[in-house]
Amino acid sequence: MDPDPLPTRSLQQRADQVESVIRMVAALSAELPVVETTILRLLVMVGRDLSALLEQSFKPYGINETDYRTLITLHSRPGGVAYPGELCTSVARSPANMTRIADALYQRGLITRVSSEQDRRRTILRLSSAGEALVRELLPEAARRTEAIFACMSKASRTALLAELRALIAGIDQCAHSGRPDGNIDGNGNGDAPDAAAQSASGEPAPAAPRTG
Repeated sequence: MDPDPLPTRSLQQRADQVESVIRMVAALSAELPVVETTILRLLVMVGRDLSALLEQSFKPYGINETDYRTLITLHSRPGGVAYPGELCTSVARSPANMTRIADALYQRGLITRVSSEQDRRRTILRLSSAGEALVRELLPEAARRTEAIFACMSKASRTALLAELRALIAGIDQCAHSGRPDGNIDGNGNGDAPDAAAQSASGEPAPAAPRTG
């Protein structure tokens, strides 16, 4: 589902209203954690507005944010290739939606599709020359836009925010999977919640380097 268009009122105005409502609710319910509730609500608002802002910037190129994430993920892979299922996590879409996205990109000539030589039932997606050219055109613009968004924050503040977000991600995972009988965060035996929280707070594995050829 595409994000809603940007509201007419500024994000700051809407954030102020949300904080006001939370304070009024807190006055009626002492159990409400005001700071934590405010953070969660503001994160949701920021996420929605960022998605809408990105959609606007990609619209002149005839793609959306999901298309961009698919293309940039392929760009980062060796040879610019991947199986559709391998893209689901980074693109945050289900296999069925990933198939639809791949179909649209293929029809536009931004990717190619061939059957795997090892398993003819599997399809390999590859970034086409047109897709590669589009990614290289979009990357500098994406970099400028990102820097503009964070221009109000110092580098130290950005680094601190990233560390806090990683810790919050670990907390969300722990909350979402606390009821799992195996006690694993991801259901694949990749560590319990405290270990995952420590890893997220200290850093993540480096992503694959973008291809340069």
